Amino acid sequence: MMREKIRLAISTAIREHYGAITVPDFSVAPPENPAHGDYATNAAMALAKAAQKNPMEIARELAARLDTEQWSVEVAAPGFINFYLKPEVLHDGLKTILAEGEAFGAVDFGKGKKARVEYVSANPTGPIHIGNARGGPIGETVARVLEKTGYEVLREYLHNDAGTQVEKMGATLWYWYSKALGEEGEFPEGGYQGEYLREVADRALRTEGRSLDQARLTAFGLDYVFRENIALAARLGISFDRIVKESELLASGKTAAAVEELKQKGVIKEREGAWWFAPADEFLEDRESVVIRSTGQPAYFASDIAYHKKKFTSGYDLVVNVFGSNHHGHVPKLQALTKIYGFDPARFTVVLYQYVRVKRGAEVVTMSKRAGTYITAQEVLDEVGPDSFNFFLLMQAPASHIDFDIALAREQSQQNPVYYVQYAHARCAAIFREAENRGLQPPASSRQPLDLLVAEEEKILIKYMLRFPEVVEDTAADFHVQRIPHYALDLARAFHHFYEKHRVITDGADMTAARLALVRAVQITLKNTLTLMAISSPEKM
Repeated sequence: MMREKIRLAISTAIREHYGAITVPDFSVAPPENPAHGDYATNAAMALAKAAQKNPMEIARELAARLDTEQWSVEVAAPGFINFYLKPEVLHDGLKTILAEGEAFGAVDFGKGKKARVEYVSANPTGPIHIGNARGGPIGETVARVLEKTGYEVLREYLHNDAGTQVEKMGATLWYWYSKALGEEGEFPEGGYQGEYLREVADRALRTEGRSLDQARLTAFGLDYVFRENIALAARLGISFDRIVKESELLASGKTAAAVEELKQKGVIKEREGAWWFAPADEFLEDRESVVIRSTGQPAYFASDIAYHKKKFTSGYDLVVNVFGSNHHGHVPKLQALTKIYGFDPARFTVVLYQYVRVKRGAEVVTMSKRAGTYITAQEVLDEVGPDSFNFFLLMQAPASHIDFDIALAREQSQQNPVYYVQYAHARCAAIFREAENRGLQPPASSRQPLDLLVAEEEKILIKYMLRFPEVVEDTAADFHVQRIPHYALDLARAFHHFYEKHRVITDGADMTAARLALVRAVQITLKNTLTLMAISSPEKM
């Protein structure tokens, strides 16, 4: 990556000029104003205190050692060093994109390492709501980005098929099942509203008959909801490698064993007949949690202890959980478990995402008849399709609330951001169909006169493409997945602007060949970017 080449050159220049001085942390990034260069660094300002010099003086001293065949530099107040890439670097980078194809963007950030990513893990008692569904595209993008950096990734889903919520689900199903059989009864206290569980009870009656008891009906309902939710995830491009069931953790004795182990370690303590998770740990921030209720029944967190023990002791280098923001109180307890099980807390990340408000234009959509109190992901997905669904849920930072505009997501116009990006890919494909009709050869990485690509729009386009590996690496480091769709929009915008200014297939054979190579590189980069989000790359629109 060009950014890393610049960073290395700066570090080398600091050591050569200042001797044994410790190289400070410094940034290398594209400046907000392109007039200030392709990359800029604050290295001189970061070095000022240790060197006991004015940042501008340091910047000039370093700049004298940094001007190379790959870039030129200039110094700007109050001490920035700006880098301008030379055309030869851009043309070589274009050759790299063409040569690497689908592999372009890969970096070795996680080479030889393994990661576990848990996401979705939906409530087992009903359809996935649009808010919880946000974790699907986020988690899948995190997994794909980590794979792009060399990680071996395990995608996992926790099925909480036990506990009070399942009992309430069973009681609700039994009410509707009995009612369908002509029996009268009262709707259970705390039962689940909406038509969904009534549909499940009707399905059970049609497929399993009239002889079910409540336990078998509950099992049918759990399986039905689970299969529907996994099918929805599949429509979003998500396929889990491991499904962990809470009921199996309980039945196998793993939950009880994990709890007993922590009792022996002194981090689970008895109080008023119940057992509490209460380690002396800075992560816990005085938060304590019931593990075994006074009735002797395990609480949800008991099985979570057993589940996370496996995560933290199974030899993985990175563990990522993608949770809704309502789980924020759960995070310190899981962080405390990292230390109990000897796992480096820095290698455990919880990505918390905020809720989603559904709109149809200016109108806020507040309720689903099927679910009773919320909009289901299935309803939104059926209206807008998986591509818009994923893109819209990824566009904002996970920590930000989202207004999901169904009307905009359905639009087949360039006002719809995912359509705008996909249209750029389709436009590339159309150019190659036209080239084929004219008998032109497809572009190859080594045979094009790329030095003809000197127009400003061409250079800007190449620079955007060369930043793709940096986008991948940064996202793998901080999980700010919104960076991916915004990069896709920037690249598409640069391509559409180029296309409006320049003909690709011209009267000049060399220029045509060079621009076809440029368009092929754009097509490759767009497709690789969309693939990270589990979004299709259409050839026609």
